[in-house]
Amino acid sequence: MYHSYHSSFARGDRRDAPIRRRRSRSRSRTPPPPRSPSHSRAFAFAFAFAFATRFVVFFDHRASSRDRTRARVTSELELFALASSRARLGSAQVISDDATRVRRARVDGSATTGILRARSIAPVVRRARAMEAFVRKRAREPRTSARASSTFVGVDDSLLIHDDERCAPRARIAGFDLDETLERTKSGAKAYSAKAGDFVFLNAHVKRVVKTLHDDGYKICIFSNQGMVRGALNGVKARDLSKRLNDLSAALDVPFQAFLATQINKPGYANDPHEYRKGGTGMWKRMVRCHNGGIVPDLATCFFVGDAAGRASDHGAGDKEFAEGVGIKFFVPEDIFRDGNNWT
Repeated sequence: MYHSYHSSFARGDRRDAPIRRRRSRSRSRTPPPPRSPSHSRAFAFAFAFAFATRFVVFFDHRASSRDRTRARVTSELELFALASSRARLGSAQVISDDATRVRRARVDGSATTGILRARSIAPVVRRARAMEAFVRKRAREPRTSARASSTFVGVDDSLLIHDDERCAPRARIAGFDLDETLERTKSGAKAYSAKAGDFVFLNAHVKRVVKTLHDDGYKICIFSNQGMVRGALNGVKARDLSKRLNDLSAALDVPFQAFLATQINKPGYANDPHEYRKGGTGMWKRMVRCHNGGIVPDLATCFFVGDAAGRASDHGAGDKEFAEGVGIKFFVPEDIFRDGNNWT
């Protein structure tokens, strides 16, 4: 041991001598040979090479992830722009801003910044998916020009009017009640409590008869009491009626006007001063005065169809009283909606 220490001291390797001395005490009395500088350099080079390799692989993986994110976001953005243009609801400013974000992410060479930019447009991806679902839903809906050309307004706090601009003024008027005349409920529920999607044609002849009348030069008008709306002309019930009439127009494929009396006309009530509710004639007078282009109807050729005819099984006689008050012919649905043309 004494010889080993002083031999190291003689070589000038003072730092290694105490280290080798401690190791020799704990392990063996024969010290290991000294490590050459070339071994240390080789080890350092190998360690540095391994670390650099892992570093490059790590950032290459981040870069590839970034590229995949950019590709996905780009495709989603293209979908978003397409869906927006198809639905005609997209904002040009929103699309422009989103395109700018993606363009910045594309040209940025920094892996970290690129990933952060890609993540910053995550809302764009969500909007694209929502827009795609919206467009698919709208594509499944039946589309007719009546949806775009009809209006639904309230007047006098007691009347709702569905007016289709394709419905031309005419001297011959074919009038119909709505509930239990043109339509009935599938569920059997009362019409005033049913949802808009619960209605179907009264029978298989309804569409053919209405279409034939329209083609023969009649203007189709609906005159109906809808007292559940009352004065809430912008309320839930009114919106349900609007949807129901739009659906009916699409199903009939015929333009029509509809006049819906929303108030109760009974003694002691002052909610319907214009007598819009049947058996008053206020709805007919409003149609002639404001919604027939100044053409006076030929009463001899006009008629009205309704189920309230005063029979034992009827809920009243309002439809018959309405036709008599106007001075036109009256039919019950069973007389009209059957084989043949039974209104002449």
